Amino acid sequence: MQRRQETTAPENIGLLLSLASAQGVAAANTALAPLDLNSRSYSLLELLATTDGVSQRELADALRLDPSQIVALVDGLERRTLAERRPHVSDRRQKSVVITGPGRELYAQARERIDGSIDELLAGLDDDERQTLRLLLQRVVTPGSARTAGADRLGQAS
Repeated sequence: MQRRQETTAPENIGLLLSLASAQGVAAANTALAPLDLNSRSYSLLELLATTDGVSQRELADALRLDPSQIVALVDGLERRTLAERRPHVSDRRQKSVVITGPGRELYAQARERIDGSIDELLAGLDDDERQTLRLLLQRVVTPGSARTAGADRLGQAS
């Protein structure tokens, strides 16, 4: 007879980050499904809601996605009139992606759903622990390594 071992959290920080990310994405996708969004399209909407227009290259860099994935995501948002491409203010060869009025409205609904899913995901953490987690994760994802406390232009949304 095989004895069942108790499940303990792994000690490997890379695995922990991966597992936490997977749980967060799954919770976000469940919360966003009624709005016909997913974690990637929501992330794109959030970045657009916090800027006055941004190039697809900047979006790809900010989300750590291949530019072709950004093109597909923006195409999907454009089809739903949630975002649009406009001429870039300083470089005519580029387009800026901007959120539309309907995009802002849907983003507000999605943000409420995401906040609820995060509350469920982090239910075991008190407010101080959540703030500490947020600050540590911001340092991890901010260009310039964990020694840099600031955030880049697109990473300042909370």
